[in-house]
Amino acid sequence: MSEGVGAEGRGEAPLVTRAFVLLVWGHLLQALGYALMPLLPLYLAHLGASRAEVGTIMATSALGGLALRPGVGWALGAWGRRPVLALGTGALVVGMGLVGLVTELGPLIYVSRIVTGIGIGTLFTGYFTAVSDVIPASRRTEGIALFGISGLVPLVVGPFVTELGVGGPEVRWLFPVVGAVIALSFGAIAALPETGGRAAVGGSGEGARGSSWGALRQRALWPVWWATALFAAQVGAFMTFVVVVAAARGVERPTSMWLTYAAGAVLVRLVGARLPDRVGARNMVVPALGCYVGALLGVAAAEGGWGFAAAGLLAGLGHGYGFPVLTSQVVQRVAPHERGAALAMFTGLWDLAGLVGTPLVGALGDVIGDRGMFAAAALAGVLGLAVWAALEIM
Repeated sequence: MSEGVGAEGRGEAPLVTRAFVLLVWGHLLQALGYALMPLLPLYLAHLGASRAEVGTIMATSALGGLALRPGVGWALGAWGRRPVLALGTGALVVGMGLVGLVTELGPLIYVSRIVTGIGIGTLFTGYFTAVSDVIPASRRTEGIALFGISGLVPLVVGPFVTELGVGGPEVRWLFPVVGAVIALSFGAIAALPETGGRAAVGGSGEGARGSSWGALRQRALWPVWWATALFAAQVGAFMTFVVVVAAARGVERPTSMWLTYAAGAVLVRLVGARLPDRVGARNMVVPALGCYVGALLGVAAAEGGWGFAAAGLLAGLGHGYGFPVLTSQVVQRVAPHERGAALAMFTGLWDLAGLVGTPLVGALGDVIGDRGMFAAAALAGVLGLAVWAALEIM
């Protein structure tokens, strides 16, 4: 709390408030679910899944998130932030618990992924909409960057549990246990002051206006939508396949690269959180996404643990800036009453990119091998950045 008081004393709007802290705590707990997702391919491989099957199963979660995303954008305005966060948390806990019942590659794993996708998609939109409400406009990218650390710190859980001997077979039981921990975030949600919905705007209903489709049509947001889909596809390919590729190349502790990933992402947010607001968030898109292209090339070339650790660090640096920069641009380019709908579209693009891109990348890997798969993903990233630049100057 002292940071916010000190900032106010220097004439700046306070960033760390009670609402901000509650959102950080809730987001930290629910992010445990997302952080464990890179371990699920290990269990799928244990059950005999191919690269294409792993990609398809992992991408299935996007179906649940995409199906409800327009409704989530509407509900954030009509009902408010807290009910949406509570419903999303319940879905995530159930989806995590269902993994414990999966013993073969059958319908149940797909059901689990769809329910998990509903939870993650709802919480993804809800938390970043709620925190955008309480962050001062002059410190928006900085605040989103610092808030996002709570979603990156749980990435260390994967390496930690594998050091304890948790491998592919044990992942089945890890997910329900972590789901129970995620349920503790209901307390933070209950204590959170409401910042949206009809009640928060005096019953006028203004908070319910705006739609995800309307946000999609806004010309100012087209470059952001393209960059978001591109970045989401890069992240999806990296997170889905890097651990199984490292294991296939004989890396003794393949999940340890998540330590360097988290370190890079947290470092740039702690040390350079204010840089995007100072130089302009748009000017950080190429450096951030370029780092991720470099990480994909690093995986393609990596031979041992150090190579994967370096790729993880580079990807973390790109993630550390890329996500808050794009989120901030969405918020800056829409009116406040359209914020929930626009962020629903923004987070929905992450699901869409995963649904389409991850199976394609996996199928490509079955044909041209892991090195070719990651090299092709890097090339697509370079071409995508060229398209983004053209959209920005049109």
